[in-house]
Amino acid sequence: MMMTTPNPNPSSTPSVTADQFDNIDAILDDLRTRYDETPQWEFCEGFMAALICCRRPIPQSEYLDVLLAIGDDTLPAVVATEGTPDDAGGSFADAAQREQFLHIWNQRWTEIQTALDTPTESLEGEAAYHPEVMDVRGAVAALSETERAGNGR
Repeated sequence: MMMTTPNPNPSSTPSVTADQFDNIDAILDDLRTRYDETPQWEFCEGFMAALICCRRPIPQSEYLDVLLAIGDDTLPAVVATEGTPDDAGGSFADAAQREQFLHIWNQRWTEIQTALDTPTESLEGEAAYHPEVMDVRGAVAALSETERAGNGR
């Protein structure tokens, strides 16, 4: 089993900001315009945590393009044969978008890895891993009665 040395100072790992999470969500939304099976951030976050916990390191070159269905030569055969290569997968809009995605992805990777490697006494502690997922029930509860009524609730 691969063991990593915990970061002695978890606060030295820069946290991904709310604006960065919004940016990565926007990039995933844009990818989804070219391939509607592009996963939501919550799935990507869980996928990332699972990769970090694997017994062996898995290089980004083995998973990222498959996760995001980027490029027709990286898709599983069953997906690639169901359509033409042009509609089988998506792509980043340009190199700058891919670079921005990877910057945030790698920053979050380091943040999660540090949190998972840091001993903690409580899951409520600052050093504990806190997944970045949408709290749908909390978001609905925060709406006014008028806003909830307008959403069919």
